[in-house]
Amino acid sequence: MHGFLDRLGYALIGAFFGALVGVAGWWLYGLAHSLAYDGPGMDPVLRHWVQYGAAAFAVLGFIFRARAADAVADTVSGILHFEFDETPGQAASALVLCVVLALVIAAIWFTSPSLG
Repeated sequence: MHGFLDRLGYALIGAFFGALVGVAGWWLYGLAHSLAYDGPGMDPVLRHWVQYGAAAFAVLGFIFRARAADAVADTVSGILHFEFDETPGQAASALVLCVVLALVIAAIWFTSPSLG
């Protein structure tokens, strides 16, 4: 019974992140806001994107448990690579650079003495 509950937990986590991927897909491809896709919107109904994304990743979470996170990460990475037409690795390094830059700015902001 404990293993089944673990699988349900991973399925819920997968459904949550699948819904987020569905929202991204709806905005990029359903409404044709993609930088790389040139054509009409595929399906402008948000509910379809969220339902199918959540269902697909919930099934992956139930079957593969923690390894379903790799599928979510690979999907997001694939979307980024398609959108920016980059070779694998460039999007990750740009994202890491942005995160590091944000952390440095936050560290300087919160550790510098106030001027008032």
